[in-house]
Amino acid sequence: MKVILRPHLKIRLKERKIPQKYPEIIVISPENKYLDTETNHQIVVKKLVYNEKLRPMVVSYDIIDSTIQIITIHPISEQEIQNKLNRKRWIKNEEN
Repeated sequence: MKVILRPHLKIRLKERKIPQKYPEIIVISPENKYLDTETNHQIVVKKLVYNEKLRPMVVSYDIIDSTIQIITIHPISEQEIQNKLNRKRWIKNEEN
């Protein structure tokens, strides 16, 4: 499947000093997969080194016409993930 980096993502990578390869690494081999019930975006999470610490990193993306369009990336805490699950903002998604 083809992967496209959306303009917002490119800005965030630069602003947050996140390695350019991280979004694809996370999408290809995530540790967890979710569906964002508010935006309908696919959410994937993987722990990677960021700012010299191993941190969960989140990628939000859509699949449009057999193309993965990565929207954004950011670090997240385990507690934030749990809060999103508890509020049902994110639900487990093993399909994508």
